[in-house]
Amino acid sequence: MAAALALIAVLGAMTHAWGQPAGEQEAMAQARRAYDLARAGRLDEAVEALQVAVRLAPGNPLYRSALGGVYEKRGHLEQARGALAEALRLDPGNPQFAERLEAVSLEWGAQLARERRFRAGLALARDTAARFPQSARAHLMLGLFCARNQQNVAAAAAYRRALDLDPESADASVGLGIAQSAAGMAREAAETFEAGLKKFPQDPMHRQAYGVHLVKMAEAGSAAARARAVEMLEEALAMDPGLAEAHYQLGNLALAASDAAAAEARFALAARNGLDDARLHWAWSRALRRLGREAEAARHIELFRARKAAEQ
Repeated sequence: MAAALALIAVLGAMTHAWGQPAGEQEAMAQARRAYDLARAGRLDEAVEALQVAVRLAPGNPLYRSALGGVYEKRGHLEQARGALAEALRLDPGNPQFAERLEAVSLEWGAQLARERRFRAGLALARDTAARFPQSARAHLMLGLFCARNQQNVAAAAAYRRALDLDPESADASVGLGIAQSAAGMAREAAETFEAGLKKFPQDPMHRQAYGVHLVKMAEAGSAAARARAVEMLEEALAMDPGLAEAHYQLGNLALAASDAAAAEARFALAARNGLDDARLHWAWSRALRRLGREAEAARHIELFRARKAAEQ
């Protein structure tokens, strides 16, 4: 918000930048008014004043950039991005506009991900990566939304680009391995995870993700993969005991080994650490039924049905 206020202050002092089309003096007066309103915390009125300035001087990028800043302060990130994109279109060589547009785009993407608006997020991510082809963070966001939309090959390509741009990004490395695994690229995924373990030895997410990949391999009948999966998942939990997915995966492995008590304990830990999806409640109900706890099993069946309906 400080940047937006500073920009509006510049607007109030400027005289002949970008010429003086009809209405420019009134537009400047509205910008000065917006500056005073924003400083007083009257953001809705500041937006209205800047919208008038934009209408009066549509070719002036500073008004649009200032409007984007006030929108951002209000938490209206989609509108902020639109205003900043227009500012950059009018002044494509302005590095400050580009930096702010990228930052707001990433912030908007994070909000869309939290709201599970994955289709809208994918459209945003594609546009952002196209606008900022040298941004590792933009490609990281693209990888996330491709994965959430089950476009796993595209996700792998986006994460690969992010990792090429920022080889120190643990998130890009683990994201690439997960996407490769989901795309059926088992050998490539294993290679990515092994490289990640060497480069990021203190990152528990690599061990958790590699463990999930190895569980898939174990389901195909590989005893060695099962043993390595347990090793990876337990190492991940030793680094971060709050990794819900690792608890869930170890619970499934225990259930497959007919150890319902161990499985139930792991599922409880997964839930305690935030996991609450259909997979968990289905597996948990199976463990409870094997333990003879039918009433609890029935409750988790109901939770399974509710979560399944919400996920569709």
